[in-house]
Amino acid sequence: MRSNVKLLIIGAVVLAVLAAAVILLSVMSGSEEPEETAEETTSASETLSKLLYDKDPAQIDNIHVSNSSGEYDVVKYNDSSWFVADFIGLPHSAAAVDDICSSAATLTSQQVAAEKAEDMSVYGLDAPRAEVTVTFGGGSDVKELLIGNESPSDGLCYAAFKGENTVYAVKSSDVDIFLNDRFYFLAKTVYTQKQAEDENDTTDYSKITSITISRKDIDYDIVLEYDVRQDDPDAIYGNSSSHVMTSPVSLDLNPDTSYNVINSVFNLTATEIAVAAPTDEIMAQYGLADPYGEVSFDITGGDFYLLMGNEYVDENGKTLGRYCYADGIDIIYMFDYSILPWATVMPLDITMSMITSTYIYSINTIEIETADTGTLFTLSGGKDDFKVECDDKDVTTDNFKDFYQYILRAPAEELYLENCSDPADITVTISHEYGVDKIEFINSADRKSIIRLNGRTSFKCRTAYVNRLLDNVEHLLNGEKIVSTW
Repeated sequence: MRSNVKLLIIGAVVLAVLAAAVILLSVMSGSEEPEETAEETTSASETLSKLLYDKDPAQIDNIHVSNSSGEYDVVKYNDSSWFVADFIGLPHSAAAVDDICSSAATLTSQQVAAEKAEDMSVYGLDAPRAEVTVTFGGGSDVKELLIGNESPSDGLCYAAFKGENTVYAVKSSDVDIFLNDRFYFLAKTVYTQKQAEDENDTTDYSKITSITISRKDIDYDIVLEYDVRQDDPDAIYGNSSSHVMTSPVSLDLNPDTSYNVINSVFNLTATEIAVAAPTDEIMAQYGLADPYGEVSFDITGGDFYLLMGNEYVDENGKTLGRYCYADGIDIIYMFDYSILPWATVMPLDITMSMITSTYIYSINTIEIETADTGTLFTLSGGKDDFKVECDDKDVTTDNFKDFYQYILRAPAEELYLENCSDPADITVTISHEYGVDKIEFINSADRKSIIRLNGRTSFKCRTAYVNRLLDNVEHLLNGEKIVSTW
């Protein structure tokens, strides 16, 4: 019993000693906290936001900006418009102009960095990143602002009024607009689709009638034209693109690979601006007096014409794109190749490999001719009552469909535009409700055959395809299975 009491007493003493030690450590820890840490904590927790001035942007007469890029003025043009003084008459970015007017009209301090700063260089205000003078109300009020270094606090930078030594920390996003060069305020979008004037205006302003691409690296024009068959609700055709190629060859377009070539014109926006209001000498310097290429769009909502000049490179010498000049806009733009498909596209990049795509149920006759023979197939009916005859004899429709699939696969493997008047070894003539397609194959002695499409030399393909085509005519007439490979 006495032993148990002793143990309890000893345990209580130990606990008391431990508790005292914990209290002592806590007190010592609090007393040793650095004074500046406490101040930082207090400063961070205090809300010191203060409106330094607040004006109506409509009262701004002039904004003078001086920064590392140079000096410029944003001047009031009328009651609701401001322009960079050097660029009056050139298209401006409405968003950028609104942004600088909003930033110039009001300024809020998030906290006071120094009440009476003795050394402004600590804050980058001895040689500020930007000096801004905003004139309001015909000169009745002027604000002169200096923009200094970024603050250690995320998203803040230092600022002060010229001639004063109170340093403020302001949001960088409120003053970053003053760090831009004058070109920042010019519009980079060179074409936008016209919009309907009212609900009664049903005009399709996005309709592109034709696109013509001319370049020095090719000796022909690439011409894409609107496929008018789309306007016929009863038309049956195989082209799934809105356009067809008519030069240098006639081909249906691949809707995926041709999409950017056709539609990139809408909201076309330059990567950068190189020169505003260039002289003739400067145009020549950038390769635009004798351009590398030209692209023109005939569009219902307004035509568009673009000159493509010299290439430009990055600091490592990597080619990025070309200098361009849009008709009607007196600016030399820089377009990266990624947004300038017309500078590099080649015909077979955007076309289907099949040289004909006429829908079988719209065909009246198909005639196969060689130097010695001629075979005429007459087609009739539709999907449910399709019929094929040759010399008044019925031809197995499934076999004929396979045969026509083989014709459709006539491959445009290589562009070939040299004139060729040699007689054809085999001619396929397809008569349909939209006209006649004539496909001629001429052996070119390199195990390839020239393809003359509707009288115009257009492609080359492997002669093995042509040989198999002749074989398949015999297979069809004999009721045998069509061979689809060559």
